[in-house]
Amino acid sequence: MVHKVIIIFVILLSMLGCKNKRDKKVYDINVQSLSQEEIKQIAKETYIALFPLVYNYGTMYNQAIDSNAPEYIGGFGVYKHYGLSTPENRDIPTPNNNTPYSWAWVDLRLEPWVLTMPPSDGNRYYVCQWDDMWGYVIGAPGSVIDGQDGGNYLLTTKDFKGQIPKGIKRIIYSESQFIGTLTRTGVNGQDDIPAMQSIQNGYVLQPLSSFTGSEPTRLSEDINWISYDINDLKNINFFKYANFMLTYTIPNKADKRILENAKKIGVEAGKDWQPNKMDISFINAINSGIEEAQREIDQQIAITNDAKKLFNTRKVIGEDYLNRTVGVIVGQFGNYPSQAIYPSFQRDINGELLNGSKNNYSITFSEDELPKSNYFWSFTMYDLPNRFLVENSINRYSIGSQTESLKKDKDGSITIYFQKDSPSKDKEGNWLPTPDGPFYTVLRIYGPDKSLLKESHNFPKIIGVKNK
Repeated sequence: MVHKVIIIFVILLSMLGCKNKRDKKVYDINVQSLSQEEIKQIAKETYIALFPLVYNYGTMYNQAIDSNAPEYIGGFGVYKHYGLSTPENRDIPTPNNNTPYSWAWVDLRLEPWVLTMPPSDGNRYYVCQWDDMWGYVIGAPGSVIDGQDGGNYLLTTKDFKGQIPKGIKRIIYSESQFIGTLTRTGVNGQDDIPAMQSIQNGYVLQPLSSFTGSEPTRLSEDINWISYDINDLKNINFFKYANFMLTYTIPNKADKRILENAKKIGVEAGKDWQPNKMDISFINAINSGIEEAQREIDQQIAITNDAKKLFNTRKVIGEDYLNRTVGVIVGQFGNYPSQAIYPSFQRDINGELLNGSKNNYSITFSEDELPKSNYFWSFTMYDLPNRFLVENSINRYSIGSQTESLKKDKDGSITIYFQKDSPSKDKEGNWLPTPDGPFYTVLRIYGPDKSLLKESHNFPKIIGVKNK
């Protein structure tokens, strides 16, 4: 009897030891040969490279998965249309106020989807831009590329091998199994809103089986979604979402080096990320890497002024992970250059940061310097650090070529005033109110002239004068 008890005790100890080894997973095994500096460096590079994947998951979770979220749009495969943006719209940073948004997300795991765009009603700017979860632009059907006639577009993954049905204008391929669109429909003032809404209501999404009238693909498994907490963007839990979302991507060989390095610290598709089972020195190195990555991202945000590097296709951005990440932070789902360019103004002519509590500002375009576009241009005002529209007494959030009150001087030049208080009654038509504090403004040029795409363009500088 004593021998049996001893044997059982030994077996239990052995099982407990195995369990502890299993619980530790591969964290200790993978990092044994790495120094703290190497772990920190890998964490930093991996954080920057995977940031768009996690950031976009957060937006998708709130809009298409969590029905209790204020941003919820109704699930996958449906459009939610918005009117002109206001300071209350906080789904994404740096919203525009000229092309009302229509949000949608599509799940491509089972079968492709078909986007149907309605014809427009003339020379209207509209675009259904789609981004994958990596933050790359994968397609932008609409007026700039396709004209005003609308059409059907197939949305699918890079590994799709199926037959393309008749009636499809173009195929849009994704490197992730989930994709999103921030569709934009141009509007020229309040009187044009009904016509704009008619076009919005013509955007249709349907599974390929529905489009062809064939038998629909059945769902094989439900996803156990991870509840999203925006605070996790800045701590070690970030990699929990990364491991989850990597499962729903189609690996690109161009990312091989970064993804292989990531595995060395346990960042891998489908792998559990459990900080409570990690060694404290490993946790400290990971956190140091995240902190360094955040500093580098912030530094890049402060100096960047070239949207070509931020919002574009994989072919253009390539493996410039830092600028791709800056893009989703400062303007998630931003248009790529052939659609619109976004020169931003963060400093005045003397290099000082813009601040409405300290100075009044203005910018003057001579007749020859006015932005050249096939559609329209506008300045939009944003507060800092939030990058949202600014509340003001005249409810004006943007100003530009479509603004009826905008006046030219006798020589054809235009001066726009940026300040918190009215510049005077006779100048209010050219006034874009600022916050009583730090701000920046973005000049959007829709359908930019080719001359603006070929090289860096020198726009006039903002001039500041001390508040009285």
